[in-house]
Amino acid sequence: MNRLKTMILKRPVALISLLILIVLYMQLFIIEFITPYTPSTVFETLPYHPPMVVWYSKKNGFGPQVQKMVMIDEIRAKYARVRGEYYKIEFFVRGSEYTLFGFFKSRIHLYGTNEPFVHDRNEVQNYPVFLFGSDGLGRDLFSRVLYGSRISLSIGIIAIIISLSIALFLGGIAGYYGGKIDWLIMRFSELFILIPGLYLILFIRSLISRNIDSGKAYLLITVILSFVSWPGSARLIRGLVHSIKREDFVTNAKAEGVPSLVILIKHIIPQMSSILIITITLGIPGYILGETILSYLGLGIVDPSVSWGSLISRDSTTISSIIRYPWVVIPGIYLLITTLSFNFIGEFLRDYFDPFHKSDKGGL
Repeated sequence: MNRLKTMILKRPVALISLLILIVLYMQLFIIEFITPYTPSTVFETLPYHPPMVVWYSKKNGFGPQVQKMVMIDEIRAKYARVRGEYYKIEFFVRGSEYTLFGFFKSRIHLYGTNEPFVHDRNEVQNYPVFLFGSDGLGRDLFSRVLYGSRISLSIGIIAIIISLSIALFLGGIAGYYGGKIDWLIMRFSELFILIPGLYLILFIRSLISRNIDSGKAYLLITVILSFVSWPGSARLIRGLVHSIKREDFVTNAKAEGVPSLVILIKHIIPQMSSILIITITLGIPGYILGETILSYLGLGIVDPSVSWGSLISRDSTTISSIIRYPWVVIPGIYLLITTLSFNFIGEFLRDYFDPFHKSDKGGL
């Protein structure tokens, strides 16, 4: 415990990364409450609207509020602030209906305004609050980023579970039994390793029709990423099992007539727990990036569903659009922070479980 505290104090980035990931994954369960709008809610008259939140005005004093802005150039989507027009941001306001946890229906959202806003179609809503600005169709980017995280982050978790399960099964069998079974499984895994993973993913995905709904695309991407990524982990597990099976406690279990499957699950796999934890931590960002690449290339999640990859593909395609509307890169920032957080935690765990690591040497 003292060693853990020492390493945490000397590597605060890992602790910060852990807190970031906890917040990101916890908010997945209450996105409907946190966000003021659904990812498909459109404000037709407010395309590429810049972030509008300010923290002080003479009218309302200190506190979160939005300043009204009007479009002055429809072609370039340029806005100007209206002097003296501020609306307070209220908390726990009524909005569109949603279902929380799949059971509880509610209209209460974390924040919003109570100022009426009229659409071109004469629809009356509360005046919008764009924390991160809006996209080219006038949709709230903050809401879309959070809804997109539900797909991107969950794909990473599900894909690593499937991939690691396959690797544990095949690698465990190859390492424990050896012989022809080991040879066949290792040659089979090498077929996948010889082909660059990204090219194999793109090839498999391109064989399947693009005209599928987002639910099927989600399952398809998860299966493809898992299927392509298991060989490396299987080879690692095979080597570990081959080494551990020679230990005395495994030999004693065999002599007592314990079934091979029980030996693998009860005696061998627990000895690899530290390696498996590190593999999971370092593997998840790879799957998240894989989904992002597929969605960016139009082979993954498409409207009306949303993921970080589809957001980057839609809004951050040209340098000119990024320069003109810099807030559209926020999904990419979320992706970068998430990936780095997993990597920092993975490096921390790798050093922590390393028996030869010297905690007094410091680190990142």
